[in-house]
Amino acid sequence: MAAASTRPQTGLSNAPQNGSKRDERGRAAVGSASLPLCAEEPRGLAAIDHLLPLPKAQLARRLVATGREPTAAEFDRAGLTLAAAEREALARWFEGGLETRVRERFRAADGTVKLRLALRDDREVETVAMPIGAVCVSTQVGCAVGCRFCASGLFGVERNLTVDEIVEQVVHARALMRIDRVVFMGMGEPSHNLEAVLGAVQRIKHEALISPRRQTLSTVGAVKVFERMAAAPVRPCLALSLHLADDTRRRELLPRAHKDDLADIVAAADAYGRAIRTPVQFEYTLLAGVNDGDDDVEALCELLRGVRGYVNFIVYNPVAGLPFAAPSRERIVEIVRRVKRRDILATIRDSSGIDAQAACGQLRLTAPR
Repeated sequence: MAAASTRPQTGLSNAPQNGSKRDERGRAAVGSASLPLCAEEPRGLAAIDHLLPLPKAQLARRLVATGREPTAAEFDRAGLTLAAAEREALARWFEGGLETRVRERFRAADGTVKLRLALRDDREVETVAMPIGAVCVSTQVGCAVGCRFCASGLFGVERNLTVDEIVEQVVHARALMRIDRVVFMGMGEPSHNLEAVLGAVQRIKHEALISPRRQTLSTVGAVKVFERMAAAPVRPCLALSLHLADDTRRRELLPRAHKDDLADIVAAADAYGRAIRTPVQFEYTLLAGVNDGDDDVEALCELLRGVRGYVNFIVYNPVAGLPFAAPSRERIVEIVRRVKRRDILATIRDSSGIDAQAACGQLRLTAPR
């Protein structure tokens, strides 16, 4: 475990935050969300738009996003020479750093790094950088869904993250290792902060130069959510968290997931996947004695019959105080084989960073003091 510098090493934006329009001075007008956001004046990446004309602000944010310092020489090479006052303003911003800062760093034996990030209101979120070139980002402080097996919702949800707070997680991860893929699978339910998440997808595309086809949004799902995603200007890949194929039992396991029928949710997810020409990933965390029975597997196969996608079986990662365990490896392999025999693609996800509490389901709010 180690503390880290708050000085930015990488960063982002030529797309407006939250998908909003720009005002007459070319500045981003930030939209609102259902949960409160931090209400102070813009800082971090967003502040660059208030310091420089739009073309120069775009270049500065792209330089930070791709791991380069926004020096005067970089602007000269782009034919956007900085005036003396602009150089001074940008230098002050760079010294002040990003909106977020790394408070603690935990490195796992497999090279995975979990970052505990401090937000400007002193709340915290966790982000995971993986040696496979992916970063798992959070979208909320906490989570409202309350999945029984997941640490992220143990203390509920406190607020949504802003676009900058989401995008800067990519920045911090890129300071540690090569990152070319983003998964919105950290703390929070992305569909509960969808405007900001889609704004981040667009920002990451334009500034970090990571295509939406290499960004995956994981959600418990809702028909209207997938309709909104289909109409968005940028459309990430989709992962639908199922975990059970029976409506009643799934609502017990995911007590505050949307109440749409599973068949409708899966159909809407399939329609979205076909619209973006990318198969849907169906996530299924295997819990011994809860959702790993033969009847559970049969119900899952029936639910996904004719759907264009694949099942990603997640090996449950232990969370202190929760009464769950993963099935045996033999049982997991047998489940995958049964699903494949029904002509449904299936994989096993062995999570990274378990010894750093960085694996799927282990990211959490710090317990209230």
